Amino acid sequence: MVKLRALILVSCFIGSPFAITAQKGTGTLQLGTPVERQLGPGQAHAFTVNLEENNLIQLVVEQQGIDVIVKVSSPSGKSIGEYDSPTGNEGSEHVSFVAAAAGTYHIVVSPLDPWDTSTGRFQIKLLEVRPANEQELNASKNLRVVKARGIALIKEVEEIVPEIKSPYTRIKAQLVAGSMLWETDEKLATKFFSDAMISFKEFLASIEPDDQYFQSYSVMSQLRYEMIQTIAQKDPATALNFLYSTQTTERASNPRERSSQETAVELSIAEQLARKDPVQALKLARQSLKKGLSANLVNTLRQLRQQNPEMAVEFAGELASKLRDEKFLKNTEAAGLAAGLIQVHHRSISGSLQGAFGESRPATLLLPEEQYRELVQKMLAEALSYSLPERVYSHAPDRDAAWTLLSGLQTLGSTIDTIVPGAQAAIQKKAEELNGSSNPMVQFDQQIQNTIANGALDASLAMIDKAPPESKDQYYLQLANQVANIGNIEGAKQIVNDRIPNPYQRRQFLNGIEQQRVYQALQKGKVDEALRVVSGFRNPRERAQQLVQIINQIGPGQKRAAAINLLEQARAMLSPASQAQDQDQMNALLEIARAFSRYDSKRAFEILDPLIDQFNELAAAARTLEGFGSETFEDGELSFYNGGSLSTVASQLSRTLATLALINFDQAKAASDKIRPAEVRLKAYLDIAEQSIQAAK
Repeated sequence: MVKLRALILVSCFIGSPFAITAQKGTGTLQLGTPVERQLGPGQAHAFTVNLEENNLIQLVVEQQGIDVIVKVSSPSGKSIGEYDSPTGNEGSEHVSFVAAAAGTYHIVVSPLDPWDTSTGRFQIKLLEVRPANEQELNASKNLRVVKARGIALIKEVEEIVPEIKSPYTRIKAQLVAGSMLWETDEKLATKFFSDAMISFKEFLASIEPDDQYFQSYSVMSQLRYEMIQTIAQKDPATALNFLYSTQTTERASNPRERSSQETAVELSIAEQLARKDPVQALKLARQSLKKGLSANLVNTLRQLRQQNPEMAVEFAGELASKLRDEKFLKNTEAAGLAAGLIQVHHRSISGSLQGAFGESRPATLLLPEEQYRELVQKMLAEALSYSLPERVYSHAPDRDAAWTLLSGLQTLGSTIDTIVPGAQAAIQKKAEELNGSSNPMVQFDQQIQNTIANGALDASLAMIDKAPPESKDQYYLQLANQVANIGNIEGAKQIVNDRIPNPYQRRQFLNGIEQQRVYQALQKGKVDEALRVVSGFRNPRERAQQLVQIINQIGPGQKRAAAINLLEQARAMLSPASQAQDQDQMNALLEIARAFSRYDSKRAFEILDPLIDQFNELAAAARTLEGFGSETFEDGELSFYNGGSLSTVASQLSRTLATLALINFDQAKAASDKIRPAEVRLKAYLDIAEQSIQAAK
């Protein structure tokens, strides 16, 4: 066994998100021994780990009330990766990599949002340090080769795309290809984007007002917005021209709503444009402002503040002046803009900005003190002037505007009392009024909710007994769910069995409690326990559905041998046949194959290959049934926006092949070549290329 020392140097970034101050002392991270730290605004903790060449390291960062990002760099200072999964401010961030050279590797844990004002804690733990096996070494060393193969595959795609009949599929492929190629071959990427825009305009012009008109128009309209957003990230000016050249408000069922959407898209482009050309972005924002107020103008203002503070100050003043004579309760966009503006200004009071070379520089206040106070006072007066009507409608623009104003003012905290004494208490009182807290039934409901949340079982049952008959079942289910959440599964079952008379509802919730047991086990990292619970599910489809949730948790944070054992256990819970019995089992098998790719690519392909054959059979059968109750194809090709379960399977199959390509590109490409429908094969090529390029960054 190789002796390894993991020395952790701890430092803390204090003050602004970009100022660094060393923290005294050093600590040693022992395998399996967690280190816990507090993390607040503008802070970061830096750790260093000494590794030997070709060591594989696994560590986990448990988030406790704050969303973090983990950045890893090599001894030479080159970035290895940034790790952030969509877990929010709870859950785990898993980091795993192979050391390309011996030396000191740097790991920095900081808030994902540098402007987040919350404070939380995190726990970092070194799970595994060992010599990497052959597959892990090859996967790490071949990333550059895989990237080149991925780029070459896109160029191969260029020859296939014209053969695709469906405009939707063709345009989506061109859009994805252009986006991937932008950094390595901007000329070819531009051609892909140009071809996509030409194809879109041709199709839009060809739509006839027949029975399929509204469906076709709706699909292409959604695609248009996706094209604009994608192209704007690479070439905002081209995206803006495309927006203007494809406006079709005369076809919209609601021209006013359509105009509002166009304005929102235009401003989203301005936000992207501000990163490269603040002058043009400001010009675009001012043009939009002339048409009317939009809450989305705040996003452009934020970008201008980062890129050109002086322009931001100028534009903020224009926005505040425009808002001076607005009636906020009659204009929800104006209310949203005002709320956003005071929030950005409030942050500028104590925040700092990052300069062009990463240095910290003092922030410039967006609004003069007098203008800021005037806007806050106006918002407060209008928000407090609103009163609920006798009959409350589900959609009331003036009530929505009042809520928006109150929410914006609440972000100022106690500082608003320095502008208007007693304002914070008045805002809280008005918020409670709009929330219906003075209504006896609302108060009773709140009492029950609080009692249930506090975990007082007997008190909760006593209160629910006093509730209206039509509400009791729902309260009992909430109580049972709360009891299950704290780990008392049997107690939750007893509440449901004793208190819920409807047998169907009772059965549904009992199933939900079993699922809750699975989730609780996964949250504790006990995958083996979750698998034991699922093994007790009698319905094979329910078992397969739950396995998909568990499989995603197998691997990160576990040693290789343990992960392989758990994956084999999951596979044994499905039908022993090599092909799936239904769609849920197909989903589970594809996820198992994808998870195996990290540890044993041979086993992964053993599971995957029969599923490709099965997909080809399903696609042929579906094409035969087309027109007999099935509408899965368009122009003889599988529809990826209306293809139902078959298109879902195609997407999952493609994603699995893309993951396997990182381990064995040739075999994944050969497996993709076996897919008979050309449109699905094209998608697999694109997914493989995208995964290959992204992994090498």
